[in-house]
Formats: sequence, structure tokens, C-alpha cells
Amino acid sequence: MRFVHTADTHLGFDLLKRIPPDPEGRRRRAEAISANFRRVVDHAREAEAHLFIHSGDLFHSHALPREALESFIRPIADLARSGMPVVILPGNHDRSVFPFDLFHGEKNIYVFDRPHSLVLTLNGYDVCLAGFPFLRNDSRRLFPSAMEETGYAGIRADLKILVTHQTFDGARCGSGGFTFTARRPDTFPRRELPPDLDYVAAGHIHLHQVLFHPLKPELKVVYPGSIQRMSLAERREPKGFVEAEVEGNTIQIRFRPLPTLEMEVVGIRAVGLTAQELRRVIRGHYWRFHADLVIRFQLTGGEVPSDYPELDFDEIRAEMPPVLECTFAVQVKDRWILK
Repeated sequence: MRFVHTADTHLGFDLLKRIPPDPEGRRRRAEAISANFRRVVDHAREAEAHLFIHSGDLFHSHALPREALESFIRPIADLARSGMPVVILPGNHDRSVFPFDLFHGEKNIYVFDRPHSLVLTLNGYDVCLAGFPFLRNDSRRLFPSAMEETGYAGIRADLKILVTHQTFDGARCGSGGFTFTARRPDTFPRRELPPDLDYVAAGHIHLHQVLFHPLKPELKVVYPGSIQRMSLAERREPKGFVEAEVEGNTIQIRFRPLPTLEMEVVGIRAVGLTAQELRRVIRGHYWRFHADLVIRFQLTGGEVPSDYPELDFDEIRAEMPPVLECTFAVQVKDRWILK
């Protein structure tokens, strides 16, 4: 039995109420995300997978226009109509809930909009899938009761899969390799996962990684990671999805890479420079530019905005060589102001 596992697709990345500094660049980044989502779905179809799992953050925001939502789900709706079961749950960006009728009438799409379980017979395996929406606020305390509410424990099956959008201890994220510990209220200890599970299809962490149950090493907690580099903190991370093959009592997983956007951060100590000098320094980095690059110039050294020379950032963008997206961030003490 074969299944494809993805998460953190963040469709609608560009459709926010806040106008970003470079809206056209953000729109093109959203197109790169959508293209990778279609690649994941196409792979599931071409590989003749028996199941498609999405473990949360299908959308980038819970407040997207309805017509956009319907357009975004079309690839998985078509996949389900072809006969492949699709299992999905709302993550934190979805605010733990989908519009109540978004998937209404879609055969073969199973939504964990509340804690519950279902059993599907897939290529000769009876597979129990349990799941629940993203748990906000003290998820460590709430996780066991949500798990119990799924009713999975009383179900007999060849394979038991938990679909979840939560953080487990040992998970890493960010360019600095931050590691979540079991002491955090938003983190659930792996050793407390029920040992009768066979696979945890996790979402929420954007870095692909595989964690193991301390008492049952064959039980994998798998984060496929996001399908595209969503932030500059992810600029060195490979992106993709997971394809899993069940053979007897073992589950073999393979990470399938996807095309990624190139990202760079350029730091410039701008305090003390005139506007003309700062523009000259910025122009000195144009050799880096190409049409598929996301770049941010971080201007540092100031305590207040008036410490920096005044620049027309839109005018600077207009003279730049082609680039996918360019933003400027001005450091004011311990925070960044986007320009």
C-alpha cells in the first residue's frame, strides 16, 4: 500500500489584507507555491498512490475569499473524484476550522474537523486513520483527551495512522536549528504517543524531518515540511513531500524534493551613510539578482527610524534588475520594520 503525505501548503500566500512591500513579487511567490502543490497531487496520481494525506495548513489564512478557496481545493477534489481517498485537517493558519460546507458533497475527501477515526480498505490493508484539528493553547495538556475522543483505540486494523498538526519534542525549525522540548506547553512528548500507532503524519513544522518514538523506534513521526520556502528563515532548507510504502509490518518513507525558490539576506550597516551612499551600496549587490530570487536587504545600526537616511524604496525597486521579490527591513532596536 502506498500513500503520499504532504502538509503546510499555505495556498493563498498572497491574499492578505495587509499590503506587502512588494505585492507583485508576493503574487509570483504564491504562484510558485501553487505550482508545487500541483506537482505533489500529480505525483500521487502518477504513482498510483492508494491514499493522499494532508496534515494541516492547506491555506495561508482562514479569511480568504470563498471563490479562492474553491479554486485552491480543485486539484485534491479532482484527485478524490478519480477514486483516491484524501484525508485532511485544518491547521493553525486555517484557525483549526474550514468553512463548514467547503468540502460538502465531495466524495472520498475525509476532513478531521473534530476528533474522530475512520477505516479505509486500501490495497488489501484495513487502515485506521485518526485525527483532530490543530489544538490551540496548551496542546500538551489537550492532546491525550483529543486522542481519546478519536475512538481509535477500539478499532481493529492492519495499520493505524495519526494525522495531526502539532509540535513534538525533538522537532527542529528555523535557520538556527531551534529544537522544541517536552517542557513547552505547545509541545507533546513523543514517548507519550500511543505505541499501537504505526505512523504519525505530522504537520506544522516547515523543515522535513523524521522523529522516532523512544519506546518504539519503528513508529515514525514524519514532518514532510512545507512545499516551498515560505520565509527567509527557510532559505537553506530543501522542500518536498513524503511518499510512503507499506510492506508487511514496515513503512518505508522517501522524501521527494520539489523545486525551491532561491533566497538571500544581505545585511548593510546603514547608519552613518547618506542616502546616495546607501543607494550605491545597494546597487553593488545587483550582481546577485536574477528572475527567480527572493532577496531582503536588512539595514542595521539604528535605534530609531530617523537614524537612517531617507530612501524611496519603490523607486529603488523600479530601477533594479529583474528579481522575484525584493524587500527592505530596517532594524529599530530589537524589531524590524518592512519597507
